[in-house]
Amino acid sequence: MSLQKYKKNDIVKAIQGVQLDPREFDIRENENESRIVHKPSSAYFVVGGSPGNYVGEYKSGDWPAWPYEAYSWETTLRRISSWLDEVKRDVETPDLWAELQNEAELIGVTYEDIENTPFTQEEKNEITHEFSEFADYAQRIYPLSAGQMNVLNAKLDYLVKATDRLGRIDWRNALVGVIMGYVLTIALPPESARSMFFILLRGISKIYGFAALPSP
Repeated sequence: MSLQKYKKNDIVKAIQGVQLDPREFDIRENENESRIVHKPSSAYFVVGGSPGNYVGEYKSGDWPAWPYEAYSWETTLRRISSWLDEVKRDVETPDLWAELQNEAELIGVTYEDIENTPFTQEEKNEITHEFSEFADYAQRIYPLSAGQMNVLNAKLDYLVKATDRLGRIDWRNALVGVIMGYVLTIALPPESARSMFFILLRGISKIYGFAALPSP
């Protein structure tokens, strides 16, 4: 199903309307359908059927494909515009979980030569001190509610107590998991979440004999 020139022009205008680049899109046509494809993300919108009875499906991001039916080009175009909003939102939303996982793996490589030995009392005291300073800093810098600060303090207390029963490798793994889980659930802006994650780990890195970790 080939789209008429004015319909293709409507699609270009809709793409520009959500401030995406039309050059990142293709319209792939055959006798049954026209498929609008966002090349960087592989999102697509299928226009099939016939004038007066458009049918197809659309997909963006991690969502499953969703069918639709429309009885006019105007209605179909509105659906295309809604799909473009979803595409824009998807491509502009960073995958914070993947970023933090990659950074945690990088940190793991840094610690690969450390043995899983118990902490000394001096090291435990240093961890307590670092956590106290971090909590004060987080309260000043990040837009955390009283409830979110209470949760953060509870998690830091848990990690302090865990130094009595975990070796330094196991404890470091617990630290990454606990803090990563926290920053992903409090709905901070991605850069703030990444910054919080790294500031804490950079402070703890001194205990493991490293001067610094990569900057957030």
